[in-house]
Amino acid sequence: MRFNIALSILLLLLLLGCVSYNPPEQKNETVNPPPVVELQCSQIVNRDDGDRCYYNDAIEKNNLIACSFIFSDVLRDNCNLRFAVNLTDPALCARIANGYTRDDCYHTIAPMAGIMTCNKIENDSLRKKCRLELGDESVLCEGMSANYDYNLCMAKSKNNYSICNEITNHSFWDDCYFDFAKAKSNYKICGLLSSSGGRDSCFQYFANLTSNSSLCENISFSYTRYLCITRLTGDYARCNELSDYLQKDSCFKVFASEHTAPNLCLNISTHLYQDACFTDIAMKSKDASICSRMICYECINDREDCYMKVANATSDPSPCGKITDSMKGDLCYLTVAKTSSNPSYCSPMQNNYRRNTCYSSVIYGQSFAPSMCADINYTNWKDECYQKIAISSKNSTLCQNIADPFVKSKCIEGSS
Repeated sequence: MRFNIALSILLLLLLLGCVSYNPPEQKNETVNPPPVVELQCSQIVNRDDGDRCYYNDAIEKNNLIACSFIFSDVLRDNCNLRFAVNLTDPALCARIANGYTRDDCYHTIAPMAGIMTCNKIENDSLRKKCRLELGDESVLCEGMSANYDYNLCMAKSKNNYSICNEITNHSFWDDCYFDFAKAKSNYKICGLLSSSGGRDSCFQYFANLTSNSSLCENISFSYTRYLCITRLTGDYARCNELSDYLQKDSCFKVFASEHTAPNLCLNISTHLYQDACFTDIAMKSKDASICSRMICYECINDREDCYMKVANATSDPSPCGKITDSMKGDLCYLTVAKTSSNPSYCSPMQNNYRRNTCYSSVIYGQSFAPSMCADINYTNWKDECYQKIAISSKNSTLCQNIADPFVKSKCIEGSS
């Protein structure tokens, strides 16, 4: 009875909307897609894709072993190259199949791995370049056949002068020391030379090179020592410290000549050196008047030789006119006429035969400008001069300068 009453009340509530029915809530569950299965490099069928897989695996995972599974020689070499460079490992360069790439690998890591790595390079030029870049200059000595050149080269490249002692001919050891000293700019090596002359030359070389007069003090021969000192200090009075008067005179002569100072020649006691001093300065300054400072009786020949030398040096015949000996004077004119190719310089010669010889040798043996013919004092040779140029240049107008009608006619005929 009670059950029926309860059921009736429930139905009444439903009808009135007081009780509602809610179905059970549905749960929103996310459905994940099935996981992607990543193929292993060994499972990739396409060879190129497989190689790229191994290469990427090697680089991204720092997996050196993966390089060895790459089929392509080029890609495998590049893979090994990257690891060789990153690890500075020459052994990895050795795995590279291509010779050029392998050499490039050794060359790249040599600065870090050491110079011995350069020796693994097969290409001769690249191997030498590698060694030179790392400071091994001995590579420059390779191929030298001469014993001296090779050992000197090795001594310089190794910075070891004792290698000079490996030269077969012992007489060349000093030369090797000297050349080594110059190459290394090291004057201390001069002391190793066995001969006193060689040592002196070596010290003198460095004294002049560095303008250091104190190095002159190492020179054993007194004349060379004082000459070295006077040159570098400018103190010519140091020549007076030489006990031998000939050495003293020579010292003054050299200093005066080098400084073009003729007054210093007066410090010289012997006419031999004094005349040579004046002559050197006259030629150097091209001033024949300096020759006239030789005034002693026995200096006549030296003075006239001085005039001749200045004339030759300047191609100026005027100093020849100061020569008192006619034969020497004519010889002076002849020499200047030939050296300057100017036949007019033959005119002042005193001896007819020598003058004609001079004209002939210059006019017929050399080339010169037509203007030089005008200054010839002798009409017959002036005519010959114009005729020679007119015919050789095919310029008949020059024939009009000829005085002799017969020669002029012959000139016009030959130059037309």
